[in-house]
Amino acid sequence: MYRIVLRKAIKGLFYGCVIFVAALVFIDICLDNSLSVLPHQYTRIALGAIAVGVGFVCSSLIYDEDRIPFVVRGLIQLVICAGVLLIGYFISGGIPDGTGFGVGAIYFLVEMGFGVILWLGNFICFLREARVIKRRLEERNEMKGEALEFQAE
Repeated sequence: MYRIVLRKAIKGLFYGCVIFVAALVFIDICLDNSLSVLPHQYTRIALGAIAVGVGFVCSSLIYDEDRIPFVVRGLIQLVICAGVLLIGYFISGGIPDGTGFGVGAIYFLVEMGFGVILWLGNFICFLREARVIKRRLEERNEMKGEALEFQAE
């Protein structure tokens, strides 16, 4: 179990670094080279992005518990991700900024909306893959059943 958690934490660290770099590139391209962040704020932003990456990836450990219904596991992961996102905002200094609470709340809701959309996309993709695997297994079992009937004759 420790190895699984360690692997997920390392993967989350990688994802957090990618989030940080992608956010900087997005800001640089879309906001007309307006990266006017002080050097010490880059560290806070990087730590916030890494916290979000690790939290999001490690929250997927909830799916290893089969005794909890899938919908409940999804809701638990959603709550964990929302908490991790808020922690990331506090670390990076995004929530108590000069624009007020409303702007931070809108950013939070937009990011959670994107997160839900990505989660649903992954869910649909994995569901289709599971259906294909199930269909192939049923076809293989039917072929084995026919082969056994042929040998019995």
